Amino acid sequence: MNYFANDGKKGDKMRKNIILLTFLLIVLVSISVGAEDIVLNYYSHGVENGTRMDIIEEFEATHPGIKVNLVELPQDTNKKLQMINTILQSQDNSMDIFDSDVTWPPIFAAAGWVEPLDGYLSEVEMDDFLPGPVGAVTYMGKVWGVPYRTDAGMLYYRKDLLEKHNKEVPKTWDELIETSRYIMEREEGIKGHAGSWAQYEGLTCNLMEFVWSYGGKVFNEEGEVVYNSPETVAAVSTMTDMINKDNIMPNGIVNFYSGDARAPFFSGKLVFLRDWPSGWRKSQNPDNSQVVGKVGIAALPMGSPDQRSYSTLGGWQVMVSKYSDHKEEAVEFAKFRGGKEAQKMAALGLSHIPARESLYSDSDILEKMPFIEDMFPAFVSAYPRPKSPYYAEVSNILQVETQKAFVEDKTAAEAVKDADQRIKDLLGQ
Repeated sequence: MNYFANDGKKGDKMRKNIILLTFLLIVLVSISVGAEDIVLNYYSHGVENGTRMDIIEEFEATHPGIKVNLVELPQDTNKKLQMINTILQSQDNSMDIFDSDVTWPPIFAAAGWVEPLDGYLSEVEMDDFLPGPVGAVTYMGKVWGVPYRTDAGMLYYRKDLLEKHNKEVPKTWDELIETSRYIMEREEGIKGHAGSWAQYEGLTCNLMEFVWSYGGKVFNEEGEVVYNSPETVAAVSTMTDMINKDNIMPNGIVNFYSGDARAPFFSGKLVFLRDWPSGWRKSQNPDNSQVVGKVGIAALPMGSPDQRSYSTLGGWQVMVSKYSDHKEEAVEFAKFRGGKEAQKMAALGLSHIPARESLYSDSDILEKMPFIEDMFPAFVSAYPRPKSPYYAEVSNILQVETQKAFVEDKTAAEAVKDADQRIKDLLGQ
C-alpha cells in the first residue's frame, strides 16, 4: 500500500519528516557511539606515588573522549621485556602503547611489531630532546618512540664520611677501592660500594661502565665482536676483585637489584653506591633514608687516568603497538607523555631526569634536583649500550659469563673469552 498516493503535498511532507527523522536518528546514534570513550591500554611501570596517574588524568582532561588504562608491568626489566615481547609476538591488539627501555626499539622495529612515528612527529617536536634519547628511538632511519626520561649511571657517596676521613671523591676505580678499605677499617659495620650486580639488565649497565672506562667495548665500528681484549679483562678483574679480594662489596652482591643496592646505602652502611638519578629522591626522604643531607653525587670513576668516566645511557620512551586499533589516539598520548608538562610532573614527583633540554633550566626542577645542572654534561654524553636486534641475547650472555667470574667458576679472562665467542656464535661471526 502506498500511503502517499492520495495526497501529493501531504505525502511530500511525510517523506520529508521521515527523512528528517531518519537523519536525526543517525545523528543520535553517531553521538551515542562517539560518546563512548576510546580506552587505551598503557603497559607501564607501577603507580608508585601516584604521579603516573596524575599524568594520565591530565592527559584525559585535555583529550576528551580518550581514557588511559594503566597496566602495570613487572618490576624486573627482563620480565618487562618478556611480557611485552609475548604480547607483540601474538599480535594481540589489547596493548596500545607501552614503556620501552632504551635498548628495545631495534628489537621491536626489526620484528615489525611497532608503529613508526615519523609521520606523526615534526622536526620541531623532536628538536628539544637530548641526542642520546633521540638516538635510542631511531633505528634504520626511522623514529619508533617518544622519549619521556633519560638516565645515566652516577656515583652516590657519603659526603660526611669523606669529609671526616679527609678523602676526595674518587676519580678512578682503584681510588674508590682504596678509599673504601680505608673507611671500612675505621667505621664499624660499613662496606665500601654496591651496584646492581644480579643477573639482569642492571648488571649489563654496571658492567659496561667498567668496560668502557678501561677502554674496552663489545663491538667495533664495523659491528665486529671485539669484547675479548686486555682492557675488558682488566675491567672484569676489577669487579671480581672488589667482591672476592678487596671485600668492599656487601654479602650477596651477585643477587642485588637496584633496590637491594640502595638499601644498605640508605641505612648508612655504605660509602659509595652506583645508582640512577631516581635514587636521589629516595635518599632524601626521611621515611626511607638515614642519610638525608649526607649524600653527594659525582661522575663514575675511570678505569685508569688515561681514560674517562662513562655512564650507561638509560631512560625510557613510549612506543605504539602496530596491532593497536587506536594508533592515532595512542600517538597523541605518546606525544603528551614525552611533552614538557608531563616530563616536568615526572621530574618533580618521581625524580625522573628529563629527556628535554629546555627543562634543565626550569627553576622548579632545579630546586627539587639541584645536582642535574652540574650533571647535565653526563646526561648529554651518556653512552649507549650496543644497538642490535639481538641485544637481549647479547646482554644475557654478558650477564651469565660475568657472574661466573664473580662466583669464581671462571677467571675473568676465561669469562671474557667465552662471552666473546658466544656472541660471535650468536651473530655468525
